Amino acid sequence: MMHPDTRLQYVSQDIGNGVFAVKKIPKGTITAVKDACDQIFTDHEFSALPELIQESMNNHIYRDHCGNLVLSWDYAKYLNHSCCANTMLTCYNFEIAVHDILPGDEITAEYGLLNVPEPYDLFCRCPDCRGRLSLDDIDRYAEKWDALILGALLDIKKHPQPLWPLLNLNTACRLDDVLVNPSVYSSVRNLKWRENRKY
Repeated sequence: MMHPDTRLQYVSQDIGNGVFAVKKIPKGTITAVKDACDQIFTDHEFSALPELIQESMNNHIYRDHCGNLVLSWDYAKYLNHSCCANTMLTCYNFEIAVHDILPGDEITAEYGLLNVPEPYDLFCRCPDCRGRLSLDDIDRYAEKWDALILGALLDIKKHPQPLWPLLNLNTACRLDDVLVNPSVYSSVRNLKWRENRKY
């Protein structure tokens, strides 16, 4: 589920829709939570769907660390990629703002954390655009992304968190542990689905 202070908005013909902030969303704010309404498919279940549905879903699903395909039920599925993303997926089943997001800003995500099936060219036009999404991005950029996420997690109690009630008790306890002892933080390396990977 997306943060309530957001809206779906058309970006361009090439990109389609995106998600934008309607109020300031400070660094350390949970921006999207994987919740009970999200749909989860095994490869077998997904391949059993009609081809037309598969094609429609392909641009909106991601693979979790267990290899399952996840489709967000609301407009979290319309988050666009940026190599300078202002939110990051964490190992705690949510995205968090790693920079302040101002009203009118597009909320962007790092697709390198989504276990994409194939590499592809990127056109995010940010100053640090790496040009291509690779299958080993998590391994290559984990240290940088972990630093951003941990810095944001340490601010999590400083701001209102409207999505906090969607976290399960185990996740809330894990976050409390990180606040007391940042060394127990779970790296984004744990988001990578490694089964049958040859790289």
